[in-house]
Amino acid sequence: MTASAPPYELVIGLEVHVELATRSKMFCGCAARWFGAPPNTLTCPVCLGLPGALPVPNRRAIELSIQAGIALRCDTPPHTKFDRKNYMYPDLPKGYQISQFDLPLSVKGWLDVPGDGGGDKRVGIRRAHLEEDTARMVHGSEGGEQYSLLDFNRSGVPLLEIVSEPDLRSSAEALAYLERLREILVYAGVSEFRLEEGGGRFDTNVSIRFSEDGETRWPPQSEIKNLNSYRALEDAVPYEADRLWREWQAGGALRTRRGKITVGWSESRRATFLQRSKEEIEDYRYFPEPDLVALEPSVETVAALRAALPEMPADRRDRFARQYGLSAYDARILVADRAIADWYEAAVAAAPSRPKQVANWVTGELLRHLKERSVDLRDLTVRPSQLGTLVELVASGEISGKTAKDVLTRMWESGADPAEIVRARGLGQLSDEASLASAVDAVLAENPKAVADYVAGNQRALGALVGKVQSKLGGRANPAVVNRMLLEKVA
Repeated sequence: MTASAPPYELVIGLEVHVELATRSKMFCGCAARWFGAPPNTLTCPVCLGLPGALPVPNRRAIELSIQAGIALRCDTPPHTKFDRKNYMYPDLPKGYQISQFDLPLSVKGWLDVPGDGGGDKRVGIRRAHLEEDTARMVHGSEGGEQYSLLDFNRSGVPLLEIVSEPDLRSSAEALAYLERLREILVYAGVSEFRLEEGGGRFDTNVSIRFSEDGETRWPPQSEIKNLNSYRALEDAVPYEADRLWREWQAGGALRTRRGKITVGWSESRRATFLQRSKEEIEDYRYFPEPDLVALEPSVETVAALRAALPEMPADRRDRFARQYGLSAYDARILVADRAIADWYEAAVAAAPSRPKQVANWVTGELLRHLKERSVDLRDLTVRPSQLGTLVELVASGEISGKTAKDVLTRMWESGADPAEIVRARGLGQLSDEASLASAVDAVLAENPKAVADYVAGNQRALGALVGKVQSKLGGRANPAVVNRMLLEKVA
């Protein structure tokens, strides 16, 4: 039984905040990798907002932000600047955040994602602007008293905010957008996008649109703040949309409210909760940051940053399918991780006529070994060229597929070349008929019923006979040769 469609159209826009892959913070020299560090140990007068401390912009953060915009097909305006965004919260020590208001680094981009109706759907990207992250608040209680603690290690970390157009129509499309966005940013080396470490968070603007009394109604939206997992978005969006509908039907404040509200998501209660009425732009009292000069990225700089970008995932998937004849599934698995895709192409270079077979080994045995042994690809003892050689050994008939799996295990343990392992352990496949004849004759003599079954038309009986020859020869017999010899003798 399928759930009935809701009586409204869901309208979603996402504001995704990602920490950039820089070594230092946005406006000071403190380390940017704050996760796991003891609280308040990665700080200085600048990121603590102490009087008289002056910011110095992180050039690498600006370059990564521009590259992110290019990867998302945005325009890079010729003029941009930083602004002060004023609001008083405990996690903002200066009382303002250095951000970008009317002149962001990137504008008017787009991203194609799988749509609900099948095929790709184009989602507009309104802007991507650079700012500094806030401190982290930790809430708790002790002895019946509630408390809040502040960890300023995260304060000042470079943060790129990517704002989509309200083009998404379901939580499934929103999830697809996030997954594609993460894939692109990680591929480009812009961000590690580690949700579990707070390196990626998203504010989700949820609206409902419907017809009532012959008119289109579009009540004020809710902004679900600081979601940090796909599961949270998947659960919070339909809940809040339904809550807006129920409130409208009950004649609640939604019918008269003008501005949007900010809500949080409670995992324990499986419900949203009101945080505050959302500020308007005027409430932030933006003005140009007086301690920083305006920026004018040159055409040459933008061109150099564009040239430094790797091939993007969608383009690489298409090329893998076209150049190597891979299925959409194989291309997707390989390209999902840039390091795996690079490793695969290096292996194909050693076996250029066997791209499909190499793909099977990478997506099968190689990934299985990596997972079972919890090994990072960078620490792998098996080189891509060695896997290519292994594939060629199987294709030439020198070893069987089963033997090749054993050889790969030994390669993993020792780092030795596959041909060397095959020679040293005598694992080469037997293809010489003189070496196979006695085993074939013995199997035919020992299994008259299987021979009779095959003669009577049971094709499976021949496979059973091949298996028995393999058992006698320790799995080293060339199955194609054995199959031919058996056919000649029972015909």
